[in-house]
Amino acid sequence: MLEMDILGVSLTGEQHPPVVLLRHGDRVLPIVVGRAEAQAIHTGMFHQDLGRPMTHDLICNVLAGLRGQLKSVTIYKLENETFYAHLNVEQQSLDGQVEQVLRIDSRPSDGIAIATRVGCPVFAAEEVLEIAGQDVANLGPAGEEEDEDDF
Repeated sequence: MLEMDILGVSLTGEQHPPVVLLRHGDRVLPIVVGRAEAQAIHTGMFHQDLGRPMTHDLICNVLAGLRGQLKSVTIYKLENETFYAHLNVEQQSLDGQVEQVLRIDSRPSDGIAIATRVGCPVFAAEEVLEIAGQDVANLGPAGEEEDEDDF
């Protein structure tokens, strides 16, 4: 597994869906996401407080209430142009010992949105990056990190 940096969300206009850009070294993994998920990723990246918990904040709150800690998000497969991911969660006992490790199915966009809130790493399988990754040099200005006001 390769640890990925979350570069940001690229908006290419109203006719095209947003793309989240993940980077490992000189390779970028673009993943098409929905507009709501793009907004959630952007909000998490810049730690924006919207006044009320949104869905991904709610998931973080539920995990914390169940003594769960998101350790990482793994994008493990690309099949028929669909990315697959899971959340790696450790659930602890009252005395802080790990009771169980959970692997929870997730869309990559939701996992990334949660990861931006809790600060855990995002990983991608080498095979996924080989198939869908692009060289950073081929992206041009779109491969640059976004600013808080870009969304």
